[in-house]
Amino acid sequence: MSVMRPVTFAESLAPHRTAFHPSPPKLPCMITLCPLTGPDISVIKSWPPYPTEFAGLDYALRDRGWLDEYTGKPGTEAFVAREDGAMAGFSILSFETAGCAEFRIALHPELVGHGRGKEIALLTLRHGFSRPDIRSIRLIVRKTNLRAQKLYASLGFENVGECTEEVQKTPVEFYRMTVSRDRFMLAEQKVQDAKKGREAVLVIDVQNEYFTGHLPVTHPKGSLDNILSVMDAARDHHIPVVVIRHSSTAPDAPTFRPGTHGWELLDEIKCRPYDILIEKTLPGSFTGTGLGAWLEGNGIAKVTIVGYMTQMCCDTTARQAFHRGYAVQFISDATGTLAFSNAAGTVTAEELHRAICVTQAMRFSAVMTTREWRAGH
Repeated sequence: MSVMRPVTFAESLAPHRTAFHPSPPKLPCMITLCPLTGPDISVIKSWPPYPTEFAGLDYALRDRGWLDEYTGKPGTEAFVAREDGAMAGFSILSFETAGCAEFRIALHPELVGHGRGKEIALLTLRHGFSRPDIRSIRLIVRKTNLRAQKLYASLGFENVGECTEEVQKTPVEFYRMTVSRDRFMLAEQKVQDAKKGREAVLVIDVQNEYFTGHLPVTHPKGSLDNILSVMDAARDHHIPVVVIRHSSTAPDAPTFRPGTHGWELLDEIKCRPYDILIEKTLPGSFTGTGLGAWLEGNGIAKVTIVGYMTQMCCDTTARQAFHRGYAVQFISDATGTLAFSNAAGTVTAEELHRAICVTQAMRFSAVMTTREWRAGH
């Protein structure tokens, strides 16, 4: 009997897309719900394990987990959530009690913390309340899962009690949470209102090439710590984060060649949640990518620029955003560069960085420090 190896999220995208897209532009990622099928269940059970922080939830994906417990059960609807054709997660509504449904959700392990959970939950709850007889929807959440509790509270759920359930022969403590139709409608409206005219952080090209490769950034000191600080604050304040990665198209390119260590995102970026990864091949992050469509589709009116290099991709992207009508914030100590020499002359990293920040502040951006940006949120 053969054993299936775990399927990664990137592999699950095939044949719909590959890892690298120099062209054509990508459209905004859209989550759709479809009825769960037998083949879907087989794929989900082969997903890789959850990260250590969520290892206790892994049983939900496996044999004798949620899929076996609920699929085929009378009064139950199960859905697979797809993003660009690939499975991003699944959700379950069980209509066993008159006027009330029970809700379950699980994400692909490689997408935890990237914002998909809220969208999948919204779509599922909206479907549940489309039935006129459903007055409330309930769930249980582990007491240790603070991230999920915060997510459910943002969707209108209230804590109504506690319980202890046996999970794989081990007692686990849970909170009981419930949301009424009226509370969900108010929460859903707040989510929609928040999408209108909101801000997004663009994290540009924070790749190994700028740390252990051919282009080590030297100025300003502490730029990476500030980039991470902006990302963390953005997540705390529900500001979308767009991570952008540069790729060289020449097969023998000495830098940013896809698949090389220098091309990879820095580990500190990869381990943090973000909303979408945009691949680009030119200094401007809008050129030949789906960035503009994604920003428009998510109601973004202001972009905040952090990353590398100050005078190249950060400066170009800020100018492009300004020309497209976005308000732009350029974080001076969360962008960076290095000294350069060429036929035109020599410039230090400090001189180059300062000149770009001064130029940006003349017309294109509101130039500020990380501390100043955080103080405004």
